[in-house]
Amino acid sequence: MAPTMKPAFFHVLCALSLLVAAPVLASGGPPQGLSALGVVVRAGARTPLAGVSVVATSPVLAEPRTTVTNAEGAYGFSNLAEGVYSLRFEKESFQTFVRADLTVMPGKQVRVDVALSPVTPSQPLVLAQPLPDDRERAPAWTLQHLPVLVPDGAWQAIFRASLGKPVSGIETRGFGVNPTIDTEESRVSEYPVAADTSTYAVARDYLSRDILPGEGVVRTEAFINSFDLGSEGEPYGPFLLHVEGFPSPSRKGYHVVRVTVTAREAVREVGVQLEFNRKAVARYRLVGYEYLSPSPEPLGSGEEMKMFPLEAGQSITAIHEVKVQGPSIAFGLLRVRYEQGTSRSWRRVQMLMPSSTLRSEYSRATASTRLAYVASAFAEKLRGSFWTRTLDWPRLLSLWEGIGEPLRGRKDVVALGSLIRKAQALDTRKERFERLMPSGSSDFDDVPSLGN
Repeated sequence: MAPTMKPAFFHVLCALSLLVAAPVLASGGPPQGLSALGVVVRAGARTPLAGVSVVATSPVLAEPRTTVTNAEGAYGFSNLAEGVYSLRFEKESFQTFVRADLTVMPGKQVRVDVALSPVTPSQPLVLAQPLPDDRERAPAWTLQHLPVLVPDGAWQAIFRASLGKPVSGIETRGFGVNPTIDTEESRVSEYPVAADTSTYAVARDYLSRDILPGEGVVRTEAFINSFDLGSEGEPYGPFLLHVEGFPSPSRKGYHVVRVTVTAREAVREVGVQLEFNRKAVARYRLVGYEYLSPSPEPLGSGEEMKMFPLEAGQSITAIHEVKVQGPSIAFGLLRVRYEQGTSRSWRRVQMLMPSSTLRSEYSRATASTRLAYVASAFAEKLRGSFWTRTLDWPRLLSLWEGIGEPLRGRKDVVALGSLIRKAQALDTRKERFERLMPSGSSDFDDVPSLGN
């Protein structure tokens, strides 16, 4: 019997070896052909997770590379160029995991095994049921847009404010105030990585002399980016990307979303684009940046929005207001396009904006996000924005106090609180919208026309 059992045992052993090797073979080739590989399992149970999206990003890649785990939870990337990489693991109903600073070298394999934890009920944004679709109520002024071709090949739109003309029927000065955009007309918001913070210094000077600054002087993006918000974020190529939001204190039914892009190394020609998920977001508004995109006319042949560089350690922050209309894993996609080094070719990194980053209330957001919002709301109040008419000065001061220590005790943040108090004392302007739309009947999707 022994001579016949030995071959049988050998065959079983070979079959087991093939089963063990199958996940690696299915993920893109033999082990020796893979630069990075691993297995993804469910935390706790340690069972393989199929269908996990694995995204590799690196400064040496023209664009991210993506693969999906097979039935055994295995994945692999072949022929990765030498460089430093980040791997991002995403699956619906599971927490996203990022492994950064992985060095890939010729002839060597990088193995990253990951255990993903299920999302707990407190983490994602939970809505009892989808909100009713009220797009037919969208006023015509929300549709002012410029057609552009986005990466998926569909024609969409980017809003550009009119130069020197009031937008959305509001009698404003300077470059006006951005309106709210319906995602059915334009799901893409784009802004340049630039903010001249000198206008915040000008406003400070006016207030120090007991003068309320003129509305045309105020640039919201300058107020936001005058403060050091730290270097939080997840690594994507040469950037740290940070997204966080909370329910708007001034606009019922909307969330404030803070997006910060920080350069880990010097990059040039940088532009930021947010593509919103139409199933998750009904409308959005970019707060500020009006003067950087002044032309309402279509761009000429070969013309593009002006791009700006970022030095190592430099960051840019923007605030959006978004109307969430239904539950989703992610409410949009953040893209950063850039050039680096001597190369003249465009590179791009992108990150899903998970709904779990939308906190349930203001106090649950990070202190830096609360500071960014207070700075933006202060600017919006000074320039008489319709969208902050329900946010009075005492409430804004309360939100400043809610930034919390130790950040609230920082010298520049203390000064911000003093400026808010000074502006409150100096502001004797009449509520310009009260006659047409009393405060108690404000429609947070619509805006009254002041006429000629």
